[in-house]
Amino acid sequence: MTARPFRSAVAPLLALLTGLAGALAQSTATFDMVRNLARDRAAKPWAERPGKLDPFWTNLKYAEHRKIKYVRERSVWADENRGFQMEFFHPGWVFPKTVAFHEVAPDATRLLEWNTDFFSYGDLTVPEGTVKPDGYAGFRLLAPLNAPGQMNELAVFLGATYFRSLAPGLGLGTSARGLALNPMRPQGEEFPDFIEWWVERPEPGAREVRAWALLDSPSVSGAYQFRIQPGRGTVMEVEMELTFRQEVELIGISPFSSMMWYSEFTSPKPADFRPEVHDSDGLLIHFGDRQAAWRPLDNGKSVRHSVFAAAKFFGFGLAQRDRDFRSYQDLEANFQQHPSVWMEPVGTWPEGRINLIETPGTSDGSDNVVAFWEPKERPKPGEPLRLAYRLQWLPEISVAGLSRVLDSRRSVVTYPPAEGRPPEDLYVVDFSSPANPADEELRPELLVEVDSNARLLDKTLQRNPNTGGWRATFTVQIDEKAPASELACRLLKAGRPVSERWTIQWKR
Repeated sequence: MTARPFRSAVAPLLALLTGLAGALAQSTATFDMVRNLARDRAAKPWAERPGKLDPFWTNLKYAEHRKIKYVRERSVWADENRGFQMEFFHPGWVFPKTVAFHEVAPDATRLLEWNTDFFSYGDLTVPEGTVKPDGYAGFRLLAPLNAPGQMNELAVFLGATYFRSLAPGLGLGTSARGLALNPMRPQGEEFPDFIEWWVERPEPGAREVRAWALLDSPSVSGAYQFRIQPGRGTVMEVEMELTFRQEVELIGISPFSSMMWYSEFTSPKPADFRPEVHDSDGLLIHFGDRQAAWRPLDNGKSVRHSVFAAAKFFGFGLAQRDRDFRSYQDLEANFQQHPSVWMEPVGTWPEGRINLIETPGTSDGSDNVVAFWEPKERPKPGEPLRLAYRLQWLPEISVAGLSRVLDSRRSVVTYPPAEGRPPEDLYVVDFSSPANPADEELRPELLVEVDSNARLLDKTLQRNPNTGGWRATFTVQIDEKAPASELACRLLKAGRPVSERWTIQWKR
């Protein structure tokens, strides 16, 4: 009987010590911690993050919001010789949502609270009594990208789950996203948010920055780990775990968003002084050994949704291949310096397919192209989906051993009504010089593929002395009643592909 009081006195002490040990173990953030937070949120009904931005900030116009500048001397880790610095974006204008940020150090994790002194407001007059924001809209990482000791913008995370990165000699262009839900669907797209960030303080001389993000939306909650590494091309190692609250019709993993107004392939072109205007000019998919598809992007009269079955794939990405200033003639946008973005799956992925959605665009002011991977089997609510992949921002993306598509052009041949002949479409595709020098002396075979809605009329293949590669030309006639048709061509030698497979979706 004497043992009961002793045990009752020790139990609270043991519980206290256990709680302290647990608190110490969680004093620094980890990916597992964020995964647990996401799973806990997914098990509950969705609730919008509390907090509301003062109307003054939400009513700012573009010109007013851009007057707010981050004070470079106040960058996180400035003057600490860590090789990286971090800055924040001020909420307002089209960025009304605020995000919580934490700095993760070896001994503890601390909340980076709002600090008005981080910003210079220029000649923007902030009315007295305006409520300060309760967080930042997003953040950017800086690193010596182009010259030693000179801090340049490396990566930007701003708005929903959008982020972009740069590489040496390149500017900002195509955006990546954490997740796309029902993009371009009739019921409307759902845009998840990164609602909280934990950014690890880099050690002096570190070659990467590691960060974790908590994603949330009505349909899903998730955790993301980013390992961001500058170099010849900026690399992001991404690991994610998603837990859905409800089923979603179309799930886009590793989505890219880009702008395609017009290119040399577009017909007719807008009345604009610039020959081409786009952030990306094509989608590249590497399916396997000597199997790669190139689809030139275009701006049509209606939405085009292309789907590529990918039981297994080595990567896909949106490329900006045309690096000639003369193709753009834009001294401000410098489209010739926009990066190509490449995604490679890491580890074993389930069967899925790659989607490309192109919507009509009327200017260079918005993204009208999205590409992503979609799982064949949609995850059930409550069952975590965990995947890893690698993102790279590069000057060029291609598949080793295959000639690249350099340019795509087309003409429409029409006949007088009296002849009663339907129009014919002429396509001209330039391939780069052979990837294997041994193939230089052997003439390849041109394979043209058309579906049942089209008829191949003729094809030719000739050397292009201006590129050192081969020019493929072919003419097709589309069935007058067909709403769409799939066309493709590539170069073969001894039955084996020696070029990317150029492919388009013709649509009326």
